[in-house]
Amino acid sequence: MDVATVNAICTSCGKTVEVDNQKDAWVCPYCSTPFVVIKAINRYKAQHKDVARKVKAVKKHSADFEIKDGVLVAYKGSAEEVAAPAEVHKIGENAFENNTTLKRVILHDKVEIIGGYAFRGCTALEEIKFPDDLKDIEGWAFRGCTSLKSVVIPPHMQRIADCVFADCTNLVSIEFPECIGEIGAFAFSGCKNLEVIEIPKYVSIIGKYAFSGCEKLEKVVIPEGVSVIEECSFANCTALSALGLSRGIKSIGASAFQNCVSLRNVEIPAGVLSVDGFRGCTGLRAFTVPPGTTAIGDFSGCTNLEQISIPASVKKISGGFTECPKLLNIAWSNLAENAVNFPAYYETVVASRKTAGKCVYCGGDFKLISKTCKVCGKKKDY
Repeated sequence: MDVATVNAICTSCGKTVEVDNQKDAWVCPYCSTPFVVIKAINRYKAQHKDVARKVKAVKKHSADFEIKDGVLVAYKGSAEEVAAPAEVHKIGENAFENNTTLKRVILHDKVEIIGGYAFRGCTALEEIKFPDDLKDIEGWAFRGCTSLKSVVIPPHMQRIADCVFADCTNLVSIEFPECIGEIGAFAFSGCKNLEVIEIPKYVSIIGKYAFSGCEKLEKVVIPEGVSVIEECSFANCTALSALGLSRGIKSIGASAFQNCVSLRNVEIPAGVLSVDGFRGCTGLRAFTVPPGTTAIGDFSGCTNLEQISIPASVKKISGGFTECPKLLNIAWSNLAENAVNFPAYYETVVASRKTAGKCVYCGGDFKLISKTCKVCGKKKDY
């Protein structure tokens, strides 16, 4: 016999869950906290009854809304709390854009889409609860909502569009459903008070600048499905100190972790072909590029970097280590041909070898007649 399930709200974390109403107790799949089933069901009913009451009351102020074929095209009122009318199934593009009085939005279960720019610049907006059946929030929908503090993404959404919550400067927490597969470009860029994120395991795309400027973000774990960390994805996350990179990553893009000054240790997994993105990471003291990598990029401005290990599979570099004054310990079989690209090393180590009459490439002695190095075979060229 199939179990009949009903909706309830966890009395601990507040998330909507499905429960067997024949049971006395249930364990929340999100926070793992047990709760009394009947209380959770009643909480769900009370919340939805309150939504229904407010939606019904909207009829008295229907002149505030412009609605066309079920799409809320524009809101013309100035209320602090707004409930979407019952006939609305989509909040249209720009519908509430730059409304600076709106503080709370109530959306009923029939609303399935929030259009692009719908709430952009609503600087007073503090609270919006998304209906469980919401399928999509389009690009830029909540950009610049500087009073928004927390967001719970509903369970059926599969992507976070570009710039959706960018510059929500007081956003502290964001909860994703497991089914999210894509986080768009600039999605949370500039959310400087965002402290914690748990990127869902099915995410395969994290767009460029997705979390750039999240200054309070301390920990990031990249899931297995992500193969490319895009340009500036986590740039200027100045509190980021714990970084977990999955084995599926093949490329770390330009400036991906630029100016993440709290990073002390980064373990790059085997299989990464291109390593870039750590420019200005002043907390790094040592860095190991894994075997098999064929290209490395910009590490300039890593002012405390003292040593780096580069595999033989990297044949050549073009700069990338300026303003690394402490980088004198370089383990790389192709260093001789590339020494000039490590200014601190070249100016310190090479200069001292020249003064001592040694081989500038390896420090060995020269043969008296041929003037070739006894160790590496290179000819004296100074």
